[in-house]
Amino acid sequence: MLSFQTVMVALRWQNIVDFFVLTVAIYLLLRWGKDARAFRVSLAIVGLRAGALLARQLDLIVTGLLLDATNLIAIILLLIVYQAELRHALTRLDVMAWLVPRHKGTMGRALQAISSAAFSLARARCGALIVITRRDSVNELIDGGIELGGEISAEILEAIFRKNSPVHDGAAIVEGDHIARVGAILPLTHRTDILNEYGTRHRAAIGLAERCDALVIVVSEERSEVSLMVGRNILKVDTAEALGMKIRGLQAPREIVSRTGLRQILLGDLGLKSAALGLAFIFWSISFFLVGNSIRTVTVPVEFSNVPANTEISQLSTGTVQVELRGSAWVLDSVSLGSLVARFDLTGAKEGYQALSVEQSTLSLPPGLIIQNVSPRRISLNLVPSRQP
Repeated sequence: MLSFQTVMVALRWQNIVDFFVLTVAIYLLLRWGKDARAFRVSLAIVGLRAGALLARQLDLIVTGLLLDATNLIAIILLLIVYQAELRHALTRLDVMAWLVPRHKGTMGRALQAISSAAFSLARARCGALIVITRRDSVNELIDGGIELGGEISAEILEAIFRKNSPVHDGAAIVEGDHIARVGAILPLTHRTDILNEYGTRHRAAIGLAERCDALVIVVSEERSEVSLMVGRNILKVDTAEALGMKIRGLQAPREIVSRTGLRQILLGDLGLKSAALGLAFIFWSISFFLVGNSIRTVTVPVEFSNVPANTEISQLSTGTVQVELRGSAWVLDSVSLGSLVARFDLTGAKEGYQALSVEQSTLSLPPGLIIQNVSPRRISLNLVPSRQP
């Protein structure tokens, strides 16, 4: 096992970048997984992979093979059972959606019309589902419905959800300042902690809201209540004005959100960020503090730096050294061994014969690799005065 001091000495900027990327990847997994049913399976896969890696480092061959096989089975089950959630997770990785805003139009007066219609329907004891899309597309999550494309007004929304309307049981999908689709079927939630008073309409609203960033307004015909679903949260709203204010706040323009973007990136989700940092350190430690048993021999050129002024190197014993490196197979495969150089610093060297030893620091090896053997172990040279031109 490598000592902490050895690792710190051999640490390169590439290792720091790797650690940062690993931390971000784990954080994104945790952030997605905290609201996903597939999270436990994902954690199990990560744990099995870590266990297999540790087993191989400790030469537990059979245990490593068993954990790898179990890991493969878990991955297959994840892809089959949770394909809908995985598909949604991939759709949220739309980089262009982050860089280029989708111009869906502004809510403007449409927001007032939606709020007014919701409470008018509540007073008339007519149930309703109104989906207000934001960054995420909902097309992969909804079924059926009829494309409309009409402008929003309170009268149109009330007509859609009146009991004699053929599409009143479905949801109205609002994109910007127009109604894109009516009569859409939303996915039901699988949560078991929802109150019994919430029926199919509420479960459908939660099912969509927990899968994307859309806002879903639910009007209960039994209780004449209006609720707003945001993620996994159920917000009860008492007035049309309050509903409009909540939606307006959640629909804040990108330039307003960007003012607090850096603070949110640094200070938001501190619990998840801390967990990601800790897990990344554990994986990184397993990868580099424990040295594997794969051995690879490479020919490394010799290089000298800071040669004293007015001197030159003469009678160099060899220009290359044969080095046997030991480490994990995947570390050996991931490192560019052809770029290794045995670099000797001649700062302060005096004229005359010098004997230099090839050591770990001489090669600037990344953590996870150690020198098993080197030939020759010492290099000799003679520093002589420079020849005058």
